[in-house]
Amino acid sequence: MKNSRSSNYIKRTTPPPVPSKIRRKKKRRRTINRLKQIRNLSFLVLILLGWTFLFRSCFSSSQESVYVNSWAISDDVYAYEPALDAKAAEYGISDYEDILLCIMQVESAGLGNDVMQASESLSLPLNTLNPEESIEQGVSFFASLLSKADRLGLDLNSVIQAYNYGSGFLDYVYEHGGIYSFELAEEFSRINSGNEKVEYINEISSAKNGGYRWNYGNMFYVDLVNRYLQELHEERAAANES
Repeated sequence: MKNSRSSNYIKRTTPPPVPSKIRRKKKRRRTINRLKQIRNLSFLVLILLGWTFLFRSCFSSSQESVYVNSWAISDDVYAYEPALDAKAAEYGISDYEDILLCIMQVESAGLGNDVMQASESLSLPLNTLNPEESIEQGVSFFASLLSKADRLGLDLNSVIQAYNYGSGFLDYVYEHGGIYSFELAEEFSRINSGNEKVEYINEISSAKNGGYRWNYGNMFYVDLVNRYLQELHEERAAANES
């Protein structure tokens, strides 16, 4: 009787066998669910990667270009050359047309509205000016820096860096020997950044410090402008020879 009760108990509690068709359906459902999970996870990863790329793009667009693929002046900048030349002549600084061209290249590569990135020199928010206003203010500001540097007896590289840092850099150079150096530009940036570093990678920065800058202006500004200027002069010399 004990065995019988045990047998009956087993019969009552043991589930009936699952038909093979139902097993196949369950297995297929589990496979489908697993594929959906993989698909959703992949979609989430793509979204995260997209946001990361967008963030990096926005960040780099708010500063000078981080990655330099060529030292040639872009066609977009050359399109503004007549306007730059005319405005430089108006302010009596035609001798600096090539430098202004290279400054525009570093600032915007001729893209966007505020092509000289001159809004901040008027204490306006970034990219407030349109191209015509930007060229007017950019050339006017550069002319004022030249005038101040002349009064203080400073060199042209100090003026170029001051276009990026503001006219206060000219006072800083004057108080520290009166001659531009990368070390002065770096220290000015370090002080004003509160010792905050950011990644900054190109041919020049990588060679100097492995690819970073202090997060105030661009301490490599003179090197960048002069590198474009060198390329511009080499291109013209090659064109004249041919």
